[in-house]
Amino acid sequence: MKFTPSSERPRRGIALAICSMVAMLALTGCLSEEPKQQVDTLYFGGDILTMQGDVPEYVEAAAIKNGTIVFIGSLDQAQRLAGKRTKRVDLHGATLMPGFIDSHSHVSIFTQQMTWANLSPTPAGRVTQISDIVDELQKTQREQGLAKDEWLLGMGYDVDYLAERRHPSAADLDAAFPETPVVIMHVSGHMVVANSIAMRLKGVTITTEDPPGGEIVRLSDGQTPHGLIKETALIVHFLDVLMPKASLDAQSLQLNKALNYYASKGVTTAQEGAALPVSVEVLKYAAANNLMPIDVVALVRYEGLQELERLQPIVWGEYQGKLKFEGVKLALDGSPQGKSAFLTSPYLTPVEGCDLSCVGIAQMTAQQFEKVMREIYGKGIHVFAHANGDGAIDMLINTHANIVATMAPEQVDDLRTVAIHSQVMRPDQVNSYIKYQILPSFFTNHTYFWGDVHLQNLGEERAGFISPMRASMDGGLTVSNHSDNPVTPIDPLLGVWSAVNRISINGTVIGESQRVSVYEALKAATINAAFQYFEEDSKGSIEVGKKADFVALDHNPLKVPNSEIKKINILYTIKNDAVVFQLDDYR
Repeated sequence: MKFTPSSERPRRGIALAICSMVAMLALTGCLSEEPKQQVDTLYFGGDILTMQGDVPEYVEAAAIKNGTIVFIGSLDQAQRLAGKRTKRVDLHGATLMPGFIDSHSHVSIFTQQMTWANLSPTPAGRVTQISDIVDELQKTQREQGLAKDEWLLGMGYDVDYLAERRHPSAADLDAAFPETPVVIMHVSGHMVVANSIAMRLKGVTITTEDPPGGEIVRLSDGQTPHGLIKETALIVHFLDVLMPKASLDAQSLQLNKALNYYASKGVTTAQEGAALPVSVEVLKYAAANNLMPIDVVALVRYEGLQELERLQPIVWGEYQGKLKFEGVKLALDGSPQGKSAFLTSPYLTPVEGCDLSCVGIAQMTAQQFEKVMREIYGKGIHVFAHANGDGAIDMLINTHANIVATMAPEQVDDLRTVAIHSQVMRPDQVNSYIKYQILPSFFTNHTYFWGDVHLQNLGEERAGFISPMRASMDGGLTVSNHSDNPVTPIDPLLGVWSAVNRISINGTVIGESQRVSVYEALKAATINAAFQYFEEDSKGSIEVGKKADFVALDHNPLKVPNSEIKKINILYTIKNDAVVFQLDDYR
């Protein structure tokens, strides 16, 4: 099926409304005691937060037929649609709201990472020094029964929380693993450290050149690899190690496990944020074999697009089973906590591998980026651009402006270009987003996990304007918020909490002026995220005609102190009116 450009996609709101009215008439008939076409499920007995509109709205009941919401309103009216076969779900005071929509994470790398050593600091792990990294790697090697010559992987180490305040080196790993190839990924996902045997196996030597947009950090002699491999260099040399090929059955079952974990956090639509051919194959297989408990929206990383198009044309913007290929992911820079985000002014603290004017790494030149963007826009494919630093954001804005100036108005209308992360922004860049309707998917968890680090690396002004949700929402932008899992845990309520409070792990307020209300933060995790996927007509709110994708919470986020939001429990998660997660001790 041919992809329909975003500007030509049919708006289905009126059609849904008409269908809903017809469905209601068919279901209600004469509103007898036993309707001829009774609903499948009736939800009632708690706060049912619809997430439609600019202020919170509640209904007493929601009725479902064939996985679709056919009625919301009073319980009395809803009861008249129920019959003997209707399942009646009493919420017992719980809060029911639309299922959370993940606007950016990496399901495929999370699927792999679930078997790796956890090298994270508190609260996600226990690593505080380089010797702890070695301990966790040895523990994983022992518990998984890995042979000495098998690859040993870990993820989550964070320089800013290590006692040594530096990246581990190949030498640090060689001492404990002289015969084992070891690769550990930085918490940002934008760099790895490999030991000597791993580098030798993957062709990283004194003579290996840095690829465009990447860096092999050297020791003081300027030649010997340190072990630290940044940005595109890790893709060139270690991608096949991080995303190894295994049987499709085994990989799909592991993906199923990962998606069930997402469901346990109330997520009913997940994202694969940088799909390459190896992960696309697994996603398609899992979807075809009904191994996805929730929907997955996949973004194809541009570097793998040509290969995928040669193998089999991609159907864009349509679900096949529970899988949809929504757009192309373009990466412009690195991460601010890894000090590889591309800035216009230097970092204020030392950057490993850089001595002068350390402004991070641009993964493409402006000319290369414009060529790629013109290609993707020309094909009518939805663009998702990773841009963390203000230098990368400038590149995105300027390139977008140049291209749309040459396009016909009907081509420009409703592009919904998404800027992933948009962290180290300037106020003028927010204004440009508003002008061109570039939609940010922010990452407010950074204010919690690395807020204090950003104060040191960037200074108070830049750190305080990280992920500026308040300014963007005030300008009318449809803003989402994400976890970038596994960079930070997939936990939408943590994201809501961080957007509302903007408090660092050490208790420092990071950019108080950019706080948003709880309801606004919930919109960013539901209806706004649906909008960025062109799915606002089917998901993101509890409305007649939409999918019965719900999450039930033990407390209403709008009715607890802001500080308590991240402590709310997920009681159960509903996908298409089917339970895909239920808390063991909930009755």
